[in-house]
Amino acid sequence: MNTLGIVALVVLAVIAAVLVVVAAIRLGSARRPSRPGEAAARKIPSWYEILLAIVLVLAIVILAISFAVEIASGDAASRGWRAETRSNLFLGLMLAIAALSLLFLLVFLLARLPAGGTAVPGSEAAQAETVRDPAGSRLAGLLLLVVGILLLGWVYLDPAARAELMGRVLYPAAIAVAIVLLFDKATRSWTPKSRTEGFREWLLCDVILIALILGFLNLEQLEARDAYRGFFWDMVHIAAFFLVFWCLDRTSMRGRFLVGFGYLTLLPLLLVLWRWVHEIEAPAGLTWWSTVWPVFFLALAFFVIEIVTLFVLRDNRGHAVPAVKDALFVVLYAIFLIVAVPAVE
Repeated sequence: MNTLGIVALVVLAVIAAVLVVVAAIRLGSARRPSRPGEAAARKIPSWYEILLAIVLVLAIVILAISFAVEIASGDAASRGWRAETRSNLFLGLMLAIAALSLLFLLVFLLARLPAGGTAVPGSEAAQAETVRDPAGSRLAGLLLLVVGILLLGWVYLDPAARAELMGRVLYPAAIAVAIVLLFDKATRSWTPKSRTEGFREWLLCDVILIALILGFLNLEQLEARDAYRGFFWDMVHIAAFFLVFWCLDRTSMRGRFLVGFGYLTLLPLLLVLWRWVHEIEAPAGLTWWSTVWPVFFLALAFFVIEIVTLFVLRDNRGHAVPAVKDALFVVLYAIFLIVAVPAVE
């Protein structure tokens, strides 16, 4: 018997064992005396039932992968068992049994779920109170995604492929999601915040989105894609953007605008690091106004002003002075960006 036959028999044995255990558990629970009113209620699947379902799915997946590898290999042994009618019949019968077993198990588990997604009275789900998922765990999940993308780029991709991934996938996707978030913000007619806070949020959210687009354009202007070494810093830019956007739009803490100005203060320094790792030198004869430093000092000055505003106004969130200050910052920020554009000769 070849390797494929051994794998098939092992997987069939696992499937049979799982089905026997499920049947035994089902019969045991059916004979168990129930309390009054409990028979009519449908029980939510237990942990062992979910575990057995997972084992069965894994067994079928292993079987499918084994057949796929054997078929794709194209060696003499593979051609030999595929040429036999009995082997083909055995393969079809085994796959049909596996598919039907998985289907029956899924139908059995779904049939025991409460209708409408509501908990059964007297069950643990009904007695447990609704718990809000902490913001820290949600942010940790997104951070894990960022780390996974970084590992994917460093382990499997060369510098040119990283540049393509960042320029064709991650930056466009981040910009698209940011625009969707802005449309979602525009369609929300309810808010626990004051009008002044909403106006300030719009100003800073628009500015950081423009900065994200500028980061994408900066990457597109990189000529030597084979020497791309800014994958980490571009990923930091995208992750920091969503963190600051969430802080501005989804929270109501007083210091969220200070976070926004701090982010805009660090962005020019991030650009300096990005250019440094790529060894990009400033053109000769470039004026100081065409560098990143005017924007840096502007954001730093308004960062300090925001700290003073927080101490002076304290809990007065509806004051118009912060909104005027942010509007002035946006105007100056736009002017500095326009001045920084080099003249076309």
